[in-house]
Amino acid sequence: MQPYPLLIRIAGEADITLLCNLARQTFLDAFGKLNDPEDNQAFIDEHFTPENIRAALQTPGTVFLLAFKDQQPAGYAKLSDHEVPPALRKLSPLKMEKMYFLKPFTGKGFGEQLYLYCSKWAASNGYSHIWLIVWDRNMPAIRFYDRLGFTPFGQDVLMVGSDVQMAIMMQKKI
Repeated sequence: MQPYPLLIRIAGEADITLLCNLARQTFLDAFGKLNDPEDNQAFIDEHFTPENIRAALQTPGTVFLLAFKDQQPAGYAKLSDHEVPPALRKLSPLKMEKMYFLKPFTGKGFGEQLYLYCSKWAASNGYSHIWLIVWDRNMPAIRFYDRLGFTPFGQDVLMVGSDVQMAIMMQKKI
């Protein structure tokens, strides 16, 4: 086995269609059976459009990372420094807004590899902490982040379509 089975690179404008497709499919892979189909579709239609992805790519302080396994798209991460919760304002935090893999690539250790890449990228760009928001009913993700050393520091609310969902805010010093 290769020591680094994923190829990870920063996404650019040429990757907008790929990012849209990955975002839509990975969202459905992760939450398709957990949310009402109409709420899922409303969320996808609001967040994962070419226009929204293009705008995010053009926003300073936002970066998308693409992960490939054997030259096949496997997953992605989105990092940004736009919002900083009050509890982290004295730090230099970076939000890991998204980190998802297509279903065939989940449970194989790729998430940890992509997270490590994210944390190294963040540290090399002057950030001291990574933080994220995770749905409080997504126990596999909560366990994953706990295993990586993230700790809870607050709560938030997520909207998926018309569904109000409680979330846990977690952070980690890098």
